[in-house]
Amino acid sequence: MNEQELLGILKEAISIEIYGREYYSIFSELVEDENAKSIFRGLSRDEGEHRELLEKQFLMISGKSFDISKVDEMNREKAKSIFPESLEPLDIEETKDIIKLGIRTEERSIGLYSASIDKTNNKSSKDLFQRLVHFESEHKKTLEEALYYLDQEGSWYGYSPPTIEG
Repeated sequence: MNEQELLGILKEAISIEIYGREYYSIFSELVEDENAKSIFRGLSRDEGEHRELLEKQFLMISGKSFDISKVDEMNREKAKSIFPESLEPLDIEETKDIIKLGIRTEERSIGLYSASIDKTNNKSSKDLFQRLVHFESEHKKTLEEALYYLDQEGSWYGYSPPTIEG
C-alpha cells in the first residue's frame, strides 16, 4: 500500500468516527434511563478520541492536518437523518433499530481496520488499526448486550415500555 492509499483509509476511518460520535451523542439524548445515557455518552466520547488518534496519524504521514470541516458537517447530517424529527424518547422497537444500526457501523469499522492492518507496512498505522479493532469490538459487544436485554426482557437498564391501563 502506498502513502496515498493509507491516507485514503485514514480519511474514511476519520469519517466513520465522526459519524459514530454524532450518532451516539444524539442517541444518548433520546434514551431516558441515566445508565443508558451514560453508556452512549461514553461511546460518543470514545469515537471522538479515536478520531483524534486517526487525525494525528494522518498528520504524521502526510505532514499536514486533515481538513475536517466538510467531512464533519456531512457526517453530522447523515447521523441526524437517522433519527425521528421529534426528540421524543424512543420506543423499544425504535431503540432496537438504532442499536442494530450502531452494531453494523461498528462492524464496518472493524472490517476497515482489520483489512488495513494487513495492507500497510507502516508500523504506527498498523498498531493504531489493531488498537481500533479492539476498541470497536468492545463497542459492538456493548451494543449487542444492550440489544440482548431488550430482546429478553423488553426492558433495559431500568427502561420499561409504557403500559396501557385498562
